[in-house]
Formats: sequence, C-alpha cells, structure tokens
Amino acid sequence: MSGNPRGRGSGRGGESGGRGGGDRGASRGGRGGDRGGRGGASGGPSSEQPQQMAMRGGPPRGRGDRGTGQTRGPGPSRGPGPPRGGRGGIYDPGEPAPAPDARVHKAEDDLVKETKGKIIDGFPGRSGFGTQGKQIVLRANYFVIVTAFEQNLPEQPLYRYELSVSGEVSKPKRRQIFEEVLLHPVLKGVNWGTDYATILVTTKELDMKQHMGGSSKMKITLSRPGGQQQQQQDNPPDFVQEARRRNTFLASLNYQGSFNLRQMIEYLRSPSAGAMYQGSADLIQMLNIILAKAPNSSPTVRNIGQNKFYPFHGHPGMESANLGAGLEALRGYYSSVRPTVGRMLLNLNATSGAFFKPLLLFDLIGEFGGGKPLDQIEAFIRMLKVEAKYVKDGQTKPFMVKIKTIVGFARSIGKLKVKRFGNAREVKFSFEDRTKPNPSAQEISVFDYFKRQHGITLTYPDRPVLNVGTPGDPQYLPAELCTVLPGQAYRRLLSGDQTTEMLSFAARFPNLNAMSIAGTPQNPGTALRLLRLADPAGSGDPQIGSVKPFGISVSTKMITVPGRILTAPQIKYGNKSLNPRSGSWNSANQRFVKPGKFDGWQVVILNVRGNRGNALVAEPTQYQPDISRPSKLIDDFAKFLKDYGIQMGTRHPTQEHLLEPLTMQNREQNDKQLKQVFANANTKRAAIMLVILPANDKWLYARLKFHGDITYGIGTVCAVGNKIQKPNGQGMYFGNLALKINLRGGGVSHSVNNVIAPVDKNTMIVGIDVTHPSPGSSEGAPSIACMVASTDSQMFAWPGSIKTQKGRQEMVDGIEQMMNERLDLWQKHNGIKLPTKIIIYRDGVSEGQYMTVLKEELPGIEKAFTTRYGAKAKHPKLAIIIVGKRHHTRFYPTREEDADFNPQKGKGSWNPLPGTVVDRGVTSKILREFYLQAHQSLQGTARPAHYVVIKDEISFEADQLEQFTHHLCYLFNRATKAVSICPPAYYADLLCERGRSYLFTALAENNTSESKAFDSSTSWSGEIHPKIKNTTWYV
Repeated sequence: MSGNPRGRGSGRGGESGGRGGGDRGASRGGRGGDRGGRGGASGGPSSEQPQQMAMRGGPPRGRGDRGTGQTRGPGPSRGPGPPRGGRGGIYDPGEPAPAPDARVHKAEDDLVKETKGKIIDGFPGRSGFGTQGKQIVLRANYFVIVTAFEQNLPEQPLYRYELSVSGEVSKPKRRQIFEEVLLHPVLKGVNWGTDYATILVTTKELDMKQHMGGSSKMKITLSRPGGQQQQQQDNPPDFVQEARRRNTFLASLNYQGSFNLRQMIEYLRSPSAGAMYQGSADLIQMLNIILAKAPNSSPTVRNIGQNKFYPFHGHPGMESANLGAGLEALRGYYSSVRPTVGRMLLNLNATSGAFFKPLLLFDLIGEFGGGKPLDQIEAFIRMLKVEAKYVKDGQTKPFMVKIKTIVGFARSIGKLKVKRFGNAREVKFSFEDRTKPNPSAQEISVFDYFKRQHGITLTYPDRPVLNVGTPGDPQYLPAELCTVLPGQAYRRLLSGDQTTEMLSFAARFPNLNAMSIAGTPQNPGTALRLLRLADPAGSGDPQIGSVKPFGISVSTKMITVPGRILTAPQIKYGNKSLNPRSGSWNSANQRFVKPGKFDGWQVVILNVRGNRGNALVAEPTQYQPDISRPSKLIDDFAKFLKDYGIQMGTRHPTQEHLLEPLTMQNREQNDKQLKQVFANANTKRAAIMLVILPANDKWLYARLKFHGDITYGIGTVCAVGNKIQKPNGQGMYFGNLALKINLRGGGVSHSVNNVIAPVDKNTMIVGIDVTHPSPGSSEGAPSIACMVASTDSQMFAWPGSIKTQKGRQEMVDGIEQMMNERLDLWQKHNGIKLPTKIIIYRDGVSEGQYMTVLKEELPGIEKAFTTRYGAKAKHPKLAIIIVGKRHHTRFYPTREEDADFNPQKGKGSWNPLPGTVVDRGVTSKILREFYLQAHQSLQGTARPAHYVVIKDEISFEADQLEQFTHHLCYLFNRATKAVSICPPAYYADLLCERGRSYLFTALAENNTSESKAFDSSTSWSGEIHPKIKNTTWYV
C-alpha cells in the first residue's frame, strides 16, 4: 500500500472608543480599518471533559530534514519594498505632481449635462460636481490603462472561453485541471490568462477543428492522484487504476465570444447618458484575469479572494510580522480594474492578512498553545494543508512526500468507533495489503502500520493522530511527519493581542504605503513588480511579456485628482461655541446642550479571585498618589458628571463582587454572580450602572450587556479599573464616559448647524446595517439586521430596531416592521407629525448589490410608508445612499500644507486633512458618488468613506449632500471629534456589534468541533427590554 492508512472499520472587553478610519489591518479578525479586529477568545464549550495535548518541555522536532524552499521557506523577509515603520512625509516619486487630466475634467462636465435629472440604468444620474471648499490636488492609488486603440496601434481582440468540468471538483483540483488544459496543443503559441476556475482569455480564437477534431471536449487525467508522485506502469495494480479513474475528468472548453477594447473606451468617453456597452462587465473581468496572471502563476504568491495577492516565504517581496500563537501577518496587494469617465484605471492598494506559520506541525501547535484543550487545537489546525515526509528508520531523506489536508483528530463517526483524540497505538483500522494477491483484512494500529508498511518507528506514538481523509472515510497520519505548507490564510477571529500586532504591522504612513505600491521609476513598488508592470531602472520593460500582448499597457505613475477641503461646522455647547481644529475639539469646562437625567445610579466593582484580580487599587502608590480608596474615585467622577449638568439622581451604595477566574469552566458560576448584580440594582431601582472591570474580557462585557439590555432594562457603562484610576488622561477618560451616560439619560452633549437645504426639521435620518457570522461562528448562526433613526431635528438620539435573520443574508428581512417602529417613535417626539423627507444611509452593501437594495429592501420601506401615510402621493421624499468602507481607494497629499502635519511640533499622520472630499477623477460614469475623509486618521493611511446615491427624490445638489454628510460626521455623540463614516451608518454598525455580543458564544468567539449548532428556538432573536428600547441604549 502506497497511500495513507484508510480506516475501513473504524474512523473519525470594555466599551470601545471612537472610530479611527485608517488602514489598520485587514485580517479575518475583524473588518480592519476603522474598527480593527473583533478579537474573541479561542475555543468553545466541549461536550467532553477537555483533554490537553502535552507540549511541555518543547515540541518534538519531527523526522527527516526540515525542508527547504516551498516546504520550509526562509525566515521573515522585508523584501525590496520599504521596511515596516519608517518616517512619514509627502509621497515623492522624484518628480512634481502633475495637474489632473483636463480631458477627464471636460468629459465629466459634458456627461453631467446629459445625466442631470435622469434615471440611468435604474440609478439617479449625476446632478453635478461639488465646488465648495479649498481646492487641492491629490495623488490616488490608480494607474491609467492605455489600450492599443488609444495609442493608434493595431487593436487586439480578446476571446473568452469558459471551462466546465464533469462532477463535483474542489478548487485545488480544478486548478490542476486548468494547468493540464493549458498544456493542450490547441493553446500552443497563444497568449492566455485564466482565473484557474472557469474563465480562459486568449488573444486568438482557438482552432478547435485542427487540434480537437471540432469538439470542445477533452479528457483530463491528473498526473498526481491524491497529491502523490507515482511512476507510470504498463500494468498497474487495480488500486492504482482506480485512483486514475477517480482523477480523470471530462472537460469542455466553451467559446463565449470576442471583446473589443475600443468599444469599451468609446463607451467611457461618450457624453451620451444612453450610451451602453453590453460586454462591459465581462471585459472588466477578463482584464482583471490578465493583470493577475503574473502573481497567479507564481508558486510563492497566494491569491486570496479574487483580487488580493500575498507574497510569502521564498518570494523577494515578502514582508511579515509575528502575530503570536502560530500566526504571522503578511503584506499583500489588491488589484482591480475600474471603468471611470473617459478611461480605465487600475486600482492598486496595500493590504494585510493573517497566515499560519510554515512550521513543523508540532512546532505550530506548540506556538498556538500545546497545553490547550485538544478540541481547541483541532479547531485551529482543521483544513490546514501539510506536507508529510516519510523517512525510513536510519535514513535522513524521505522516500515519499504527500500533500494532505487535516480534517481533525480521530473520532467516532456513525458505526465507525474509535477513541476520540486517540493516539497512534490506540487508533486501529481494517487494513488490506492490496499489493499482495487475495489480501485479507486485518485490524492494525497506526503505529504498527507505519512500522510494518513503511519502516518508520514513530517517535511520539502517544500523540493524537490526524485524520487527513474525510469524516466518513478517514485516513490516519501521525502529526510528527507533517510540516505546514506556507501561504495559508487564517480565516477565524484573531485574539486581542494578535489584533494589536496586526494593527501595528498594517498601520504605516501613507507615503510608505505609496512607495510599496508605486515606488519610484528607479525602484518600483512591490505591487507593480508583483503584477509584472515595472522593474528597476535598466531592467527592461516587463509589460512586453505580461500585458502588452493583450493590447494594453499600464502607466506606472499614480494619477492625480482634484480634491477639496470642506470647512468644519461650528460646535455648540450649552454655554459657548467652539471651532474644531483637525477634526476635533476640547469639551473641557463645557456644559451639555441638554443634560441627561436619571432617577438613580449605582457603581459596581467586579474583582476576580487570584493575583492582581482587583479592579481598583485601594492603597496609594507612587503612581496613584491622589487615590486612597475607591470611594474617592467615585466621588470625583460624580462631581465630574454634575459639572456637565447631568442629573444622576440617587447614588445607591456601591456593589462589589468577587468573580472566579474568567475561564470557560467558570462561566456558569460567574454568570450567576452577574445576575445577582442586576437583581440588586433592580431592587434599588437604579436606572444606570457604572461597572468597573478588572480587565478587558469579551465574555464578561457581553454578559453584562445581555443582562442589562435584555433581562433587566438597566443601562450599563463599562470602565476598566486601571484606566479609570490612571491620573494621566483621567479627565479625558471621565469625559468619554460622561458622553455615553448623558446620551442614555436622553441628553444632548453638543450640536452643529446642520440645516443645509433641502434638509429641514421634518427630515428623518436612517442608518441600516447587517452583520454576519464569522468563519469561527456556530453552525447555523444568524445574521443580525439593524435600523437606527433620528427622532428630531437635533439628530442626536438614535434609537434602533434589531433582529436576527438567516445567516449571511445581506438584504434586511423585516425592513417594513423596522421602518414602522422608527416612524412610530418619530411621531411620539414630534407631536404626531410624520417626517416629510427621509434619508437612508445603508451600510455594508457591495457594488454588485446596489440594485438588489432597490429591488428587495425598497418595496418593504414603501409598504411601511403606505401603512403610515396612505396613498403614494403622500409618501415622504426618499433618498438612499450606500456607505462603503471596505473599498481600496486611497488619497495622498501632494503638498505639505494640504497634509495632516504640524510643522511647529514636527508631528502628524501626513494623511489628507479632515474634510477632504473627492468626486472627480476616480468616480464612475453612471453612479453619483463621492469620497469623504471627514476624520483625522491618527495612524496608518486614511481610508475615506465612499458614498453612492442609488435613489434621490429629494434632489440633492452635489455640494448640499457632501456638506450635509460632512456636518453629520461631527454629531457622533460619544466622541469630541469627527468620525470616519456618518453617524447613521456608524450607529447601525454599533447596534449590530451589540447584537453580536448578545449571541457571543455563537457569533463572537472561535467555536470548536465540539460546539453545538445554533438553536434559534432557545436563543435571543431581537427583543430589547421595554424600559430602554426607545433610547440609544447600545452606544
């Protein structure tokens, strides 16, 4: 037997702060950018007593050599690009920034004359471009794609084919099939590009008649069945013939048509609103495939998703950082072709992702935490690809190497009984030696199998064996033979510490990111080199062999675009007005516009049994000279609230509770304690509690919010003890807590002059978002849909509706009910009047779903209008604006005076200044859209928010909508700064996050194979306690 043994008879934290808005990570740990990682504790509840994998004293070193190249790879490399860290400044490729292309500017103006007031492809046409604000010039991370037609060169048509394969085929096997197809004589001498999944692009129509007898079908037999090298034999054994049959496929290469780049350019240049090019979407896809050919063909670049490429071990462009616990961060690059007014552009951006380290499997488990329960280790390594080296006793080189995927550890499946987490001596299977005539089945252990069949005496037979087959048809493999292959993305939640490391790696000054992307003519950036668009000066033109054969060339210089810096609104408090500087202001010594009011409140101090478990330091130290007891701290905070004007009511006696260590085993006992905390506060009729925590702990925070928001209807504001006690910055910390408390009491901290026509006091602003299960969520876990809305013209209170729906469904199911609830509350606050205008900011929708919102969500909204207003003629005027924050457009200042930099202090982020708006140069021909960076990004490269108007009955002019949205960003009520996305979308996002905390075990932590599937009949589905549901309880 030359394969693996096959089983035949056996087998198988605290309150968060304001949004940052910079490029600060793009791992699966979180949404990246503004929010950073969601984090989450590893593992989940197990149905068995947790077992541990003994890894004390250092992991074993495995058998045979440690591998080189693809197997092991060199150590972390910085590559040729700029190193991690470095100095900020203006991105300078060695030449002055050119003026934005005047031809594009004219084409945009000409197009507006045709589109204003019209509906184009179902969307409102652009009404104009903004003019308000200081005019500036910015670089953008876009590069002009020039066609042969535009250069007066012979045009090159492109031909599209689609490959269909018989039967169910995995993604890796489909790539193998494609690689075999590309060797077929029909493609000899033809320039091609492919996504290795379905699409083949060629520069010539394939001669099927000559090379395939006129048929589009071909039989493909993969040369390495099961991922294992084998020699061809004239009369192979039956089991080899069986393997070949399993790896033989019937493929069909079907012609889809030819495409002309000239037609695309003529469409983009046409000033006619009715101009169309039906092949636009297909051609853009083909161009993306062509541009991705170089990285997709590299053995040391990993393609994640459709357009992200990560150089890994062995590639000169690799940049990495240690995340801990077996993971590393890799710098990657995003590439996407974008059709804009008058031209096609290539969008290139730097990104970051979390990957498994390419270590011996035992080493990886040791880094992850070899003493952790085995179900957590199993969840961590599940679906990892490993290289198994078979080295006979007494030898150093392997006689056989296999690539396998880990399904898990040994377990019983159905009638197949085997010890859970069994080791190599304990796990047995029925084995037939099919290399011998008339073989008979015999039961054999994994240890004995490797000894007898392969001459390998396992060094660690007491370790759990791996299943690298399927759950129902297991193949067992000792972990000590395995090395983790490089370039494997980690797709689950990152821990808090890993998220911090990821943010540190990803957050770089904008000029450094620009250098990584574009570099200079003498030393091009890694992104350009990766796509074979540029090489160092004197090395020749790589585009001759990459994209020029397809009839295109790509500029290696970033484009420039016109931008404007909008003026910040004046901030009004109860006793004076302030002018923001760099998007922020100081609220010290100000009285709130409308102080909040409570009947009573209580402080709760939660300590944890054990060393350093106290939330507060009771005795004075040299670091806390003014704090002698917790009561003084609370007195100081109460006075602080009073100075703002907040009426807190009766202060009930402080509760102090001792929790058990915050481990999974103690959760049930600690939850009983938390219930008692709320029962005591309920008895005292406390309306809100300040809860002082011993440390950031996501489970503890989630349970506090669940009991407060759902069970008892008592507001909770959380603070971490060592932060609230720290004298340095205590006033700011107190101030942030006061903002949240004031809002819970119906207060208004500050206001801005936001009466920008056509918005008026009868306009309701709505935010909508949906959050989905993470890769580590429980099976069947739901998505959570949320809608928030203003209740009056001050736009400061944002109560919301929240409900669960089918997992990974983006469109909101219960949108009619949600809108009715928001209209109900508006009426209660406005003397039974209904709003005459409604502006919806819809978050979380991808480009391809804009029309879906109009087709699936708009009808539910209009049904709610009919219920409340009657006939359609009486409905409010409606505008729907999509808010995007997961895009890859970035802007770079071209002058120091237009950058966020203080020359007197020598400090700054070097990003565009707060209030920077761009609506020309990188926007599409059809959609009304603009990019707005309202906030100050303190670190990393600022990511502007992207706003797209998909419905507009209010008839906004460009300046009106841009300024209104900008002013809104100064009305986020738990920060004294402008935020990166407008508050309606931000609040909807926060409400979704609160919903995730209610379903913490199912949604917010990495679940193991032992975790139960989500049970909707016994889980929270959207109910909020009636005492608080009409307040902004979730902020």
